Amino acid sequence: MAEQDKPNLADEFKRLESSPEGLTGSTASNRLKQYGPNALEEKKTSKLVQLLLTFWGPIPWLIEIAAILSAIIEHWADFTIILFMLVLNSGIEFVQSSKAADALAALKSSMH
Repeated sequence: MAEQDKPNLADEFKRLESSPEGLTGSTASNRLKQYGPNALEEKKTSKLVQLLLTFWGPIPWLIEIAAILSAIIEHWADFTIILFMLVLNSGIEFVQSSKAADALAALKSSMH
């Protein structure tokens, strides 16, 4: 980046209506009212909804269709195996996503 293309610090403070000392209390209060807090919204979903969502998507749909077709043509061994694989896949996905959500919650709580 060329030197003339770099923004000047004074210009940035002017653009942001700030200073090296930070915002005044009234400016900060006004921005908080206008824009809200600088925080991510937490969306909590129940464990049941999370589990049901593991059955929603292109790969589960293909497996579900295969199970239905096996039941229609009465290949019960195939139906059982496919259904087992569907439940196993969903169980693994549910456990992994729960672990990730718990790790994220622990990280967020440690930052407060």
